[in-house]
Amino acid sequence: MAGIDLSVLYSSSSSSSTTGNTQSAVAVYKRLQKTADENEAKSDDSSASSVLDTQIREMQNAAIAVRNKVYTRDNEQVQSDAQYMKSLASSGATADELLNDDRFLRIAAEANGMGDLYRANKDRLKEILGSDLNDTNSAARQGSVHELELAKKFNLGAGGNDGISSSLAASEASTYSSIKTKALLEEIAEPSTSEADEAYEYDSDEYQIFIKRSDVQRDISYFKENIGNVKSLDDLFGDSRLLTFVLSAFDLESEATNKGKVRKILESDLSDENSLANRFSDTRFLKMAQSLNIAEDGVSTLTGDSMVSSLVEKYQRLEYERHLDEQAPGVRAAIEFGRRIQDATSTVSLLADSVLREVVTVANAIPKEIAYQETEAQVTALERKVDLDDLKSDPDAVEKLVSRYLVLKDSSSSSSGGNSYLLNLFS
Repeated sequence: MAGIDLSVLYSSSSSSSTTGNTQSAVAVYKRLQKTADENEAKSDDSSASSVLDTQIREMQNAAIAVRNKVYTRDNEQVQSDAQYMKSLASSGATADELLNDDRFLRIAAEANGMGDLYRANKDRLKEILGSDLNDTNSAARQGSVHELELAKKFNLGAGGNDGISSSLAASEASTYSSIKTKALLEEIAEPSTSEADEAYEYDSDEYQIFIKRSDVQRDISYFKENIGNVKSLDDLFGDSRLLTFVLSAFDLESEATNKGKVRKILESDLSDENSLANRFSDTRFLKMAQSLNIAEDGVSTLTGDSMVSSLVEKYQRLEYERHLDEQAPGVRAAIEFGRRIQDATSTVSLLADSVLREVVTVANAIPKEIAYQETEAQVTALERKVDLDDLKSDPDAVEKLVSRYLVLKDSSSSSSGGNSYLLNLFS
């Protein structure tokens, strides 16, 4: 995002940048933007790798699909063969008929681990199965132990069985089916993505240190240890600490005392455009209701592992941004403005969002007293200064507005009054 870097100028002109805990909001914001740009560059490299991984996965899955098609066809033939073996018992087929039945020979050989013999020397297989077990010179008696066992199992030679019993046929069919049926291959799943998996634009060493702070980890531990006990909304609203954590993850912690309102929003029918969640101009409420999906799923989505991880990620990130705002007031609003300006559909919705309203009014030196005027008058006053379509389509316009907001925000908290020359840069 191109723009004038005011951090050096401002930090040298304001005592608040070097004394106490307060820092220059402009300097902090610029540092965050630099971090975001560096992370975006890393993300681009990762995205290129991800595209390649996707192409490889799709090629492998295409091969798997072809293989499974062949396996499915083969398995259908196996089941047909197994059924055929069973039918031989009731068909009354004689020993001679079985020994001259190529399909029977193949199934019997495969079921007994002698498929290679069937393919290499079918006549030898027939001799073994048709051996007179009382003749020491028979093929079975002269062959291997395995061959003798096969001949004994069917006993189709002279003085033996004249056919095959139903129990033996069923046993052979089952064994054949078990050996020959091929398990279908599983396609390689696309890696799961969720809000919790998305890279945090301001991730840095500073962020990693912050989220390991004992107070942050204490709240996270409490949430993880107790969210599983929530079986209904009553349980959630009965634990103020859990409720506050969930609301904080959606940047709505200030609503923790408005339990009735929050509950009605969570229970809203999202398919009804007139439901409470859909009527709020502040889209944070709708996003929370959509994510938790209480109206459809009860609390099952809320307590699921995926949502728990997502809420912890959201909480950590928003707590970090609140921390930054304590150090440099105005930074959070600047960050949120960039995220939420796209949700504004009209000047009225822009005014209805506390963050958007804060940034555009301060950046344009519109006094807070405008809130006492009729809505139409407020819209007219703001539209003289702000082009919403321009802000939604031009990142540079957003950057300029946010930078002006931060300078004016810093200026209002500075006793030196030495920032007027900075304001002129945006005139």
